[in-house]
Amino acid sequence: MAPHADHTLILALREGDFSVLNGVYADNASTITSWITKNSGSLADAQDVFQEGIIALHQKANDPDFVLTCPIGALLFRICQNKWLYTLRKKKRSVEVRDALPTAYSSEGNVHDLLEAVEEEGIRQRKMKAAFAELSELCQRLLRLLAKGLPAATIAAELGMAEANTVYRRRHACGSRWRKLYEGL
Repeated sequence: MAPHADHTLILALREGDFSVLNGVYADNASTITSWITKNSGSLADAQDVFQEGIIALHQKANDPDFVLTCPIGALLFRICQNKWLYTLRKKKRSVEVRDALPTAYSSEGNVHDLLEAVEEEGIRQRKMKAAFAELSELCQRLLRLLAKGLPAATIAAELGMAEANTVYRRRHACGSRWRKLYEGL
């Protein structure tokens, strides 16, 4: 692929022109901070991830074989997005992630496909929430506790179940019921 026009910024970074980072920072900080805070992160988390993203971008720029083929903001967004998703997985947090690249960073040919995918995901999420709301209170509590990663014995005690094996049997039954409700919508 041919280098993107922003590749000149990468070349400037390679030559030690760190003023480029100020512009990249100013242009992208709010978008990345907004995305992270909308996806279970705090402002401090967003600032940390953004700084790590700037460092990773600088490291990429110093790779002589690296050629930038997309806008520099899109690359930085993806780096930060991947770092934040890794952090969430590492913490084993259950989270709904709005996995949509802002349209400001997508090419015009992909905007329609992106919007369609985002709309489909929104419909799927609404159906899942509606089906979840139709479950019994016990099933809802059980599934929420399991999503938090609590041990089965702790969940059994909290829900007044006889043993941990009961948690697994109920999880299967509640999951099956949720799936049937979802498919019926």
